[in-house]
Amino acid sequence: MTSGRVIGWVMIGAALAALFVSSPIASAQDAEVIFDQAVSAYQRGRFDSAAVGFQQLVRGGIDDPRVWHNVGNCYYKLGNIGHALVAYKRGLRLDPRDPDLNANFRFVKLFASDKIEPIGEFFLEKWWQQLVANFSVYETRWLAAILFWIAGAFTVWKLWPGRSLQRIVVPLVIVWGLWGVTTAMAATAYVRDHVTQSGAIVVTQTNVRGGPGEEYALQFVAHDGLLGEVERRQGEWYLVRFPNGLKGWVPVEDFEII
Repeated sequence: MTSGRVIGWVMIGAALAALFVSSPIASAQDAEVIFDQAVSAYQRGRFDSAAVGFQQLVRGGIDDPRVWHNVGNCYYKLGNIGHALVAYKRGLRLDPRDPDLNANFRFVKLFASDKIEPIGEFFLEKWWQQLVANFSVYETRWLAAILFWIAGAFTVWKLWPGRSLQRIVVPLVIVWGLWGVTTAMAATAYVRDHVTQSGAIVVTQTNVRGGPGEEYALQFVAHDGLLGEVERRQGEWYLVRFPNGLKGWVPVEDFEII
């Protein structure tokens, strides 16, 4: 694990003015004070206070992967595996290729008590998900938009009067095919980040039940750091599907959505 990496304020300072115009934090100067206090708390081993400070920055408008990296590090130091994994995942949604976030997520995941093997996936689906996982939803949107305009301009140029249609079919198929692939990637990334409600167990252990209530039969016990996806909510219970395909109802307060 790249332990205790604390971000330099200079790395995100350029965005502060825009971020804090309408944020709960009054100014960039206030944000810098909060940041310095969080760094100081982290360096003195007061990881709970540091986590509160970094999260205050997020609530103030700085939704930055490097801030989430520090939140995850604080929770890892506190032994809160589920909260740490959720924080890393929030950072990875913004910067999926960040090496520290990826390394720390994989490392901290090893400390989850429940070692559940995911159910097998069709190899093409697995390959597609791995490809899309390298891009944020914003990157795929921009890539699809840029390729759309390139494909449109290329089409107009190729269909200009006087050009031979026999020589333009293959290039047009290729360029519009690339646009179709990137559009599909954007749709997949959107579903991943804004439709699918994935998260983790964030308490030491919780009872997974057969229905939304304590009166239902116990299915199994889940522990801190177990990942899953919420299928629906009923009252104060989530129906969660776990990586091995098992489903069960978990109290809302025991499961944090990314």
